[in-house]
Amino acid sequence: MNFFEATKEQKILADTGRAMMDYSENYGKLYGLKAVTDNGMRTLNELSHVGGMLTRYGVTFGTELKNFSEADMQLIGKFMKKEVDIERK
Repeated sequence: MNFFEATKEQKILADTGRAMMDYSENYGKLYGLKAVTDNGMRTLNELSHVGGMLTRYGVTFGTELKNFSEADMQLIGKFMKKEVDIERK
C-alpha cells in the first residue's frame, strides 16, 4: 500500500461524508425549505460542514479526530442510524 493511499476505513468515512453533504444539498429539492426552521437550516449546514470534514479525514494535512466536537460525533452517529431530524414548522 502506498503511503498516501486511503485506507478502507478512510474510504468508508469519506463515503459517509459525501452522503451527508448530498442529503443536505438535496433536502430542499425533495422536501422544500419553506417550512424549515432556523434550527433545521443549522442542522443542514452542519451536515454539509461535518460531511466535508469526513471526506478529508486522515489525508495529509486533513482532518484529525481532535477536530471533531462531541456534537459533530453525535451528528455523524444520528446520520448513520438515519435518525437526523430536520426541524420544520
